[in-house]
Amino acid sequence: MKRTSQGFLAALLLAGALAAGTPAQAQVNVNINVPSWGVAAPAGTQYYYVPEYGGYYDLRAQQYIVQRNGQWARVASVNGYDPRGFHPVVIDYVGAQPWVYVTQHKAKYGHPHGMPPGQAKKMKGAYVVPAGGNVIVVDDHGGKGKGNGNGKGKGHGKH
Repeated sequence: MKRTSQGFLAALLLAGALAAGTPAQAQVNVNINVPSWGVAAPAGTQYYYVPEYGGYYDLRAQQYIVQRNGQWARVASVNGYDPRGFHPVVIDYVGAQPWVYVTQHKAKYGHPHGMPPGQAKKMKGAYVVPAGGNVIVVDDHGGKGKGNGNGKGKGHGKH
């Protein structure tokens, strides 16, 4: 009986100590450098990967990182693109050269112009043109689809 009352007394003291302790605190960290077109990013996030142009956006420096003439460059804006059409992805990288992982980012999040891996092969004869931030798929079959150009397909049905 003595052990039971000691256990009860210890539990009661612990509950009292917790109730009388400091009030609970909630902490929410939000990165304040998120651009208007960006997605919410946890505190400490430095980069977005942006599949539309296959590059990065540095949240801290507020600069785009693009590939030009085989070199990575930091720029204030990306010509030919409207950022409102971007689908940025928060990446877990802090440092000076996020492009070291561009192959992995493209494989995981998509290629430039939002084209998923392997899609270019499936589109035979089509291509993508950035126009005002929108992706346009243009079919160079002249709207005729597959065939020999005379409107007759390669069907094997009865005529």
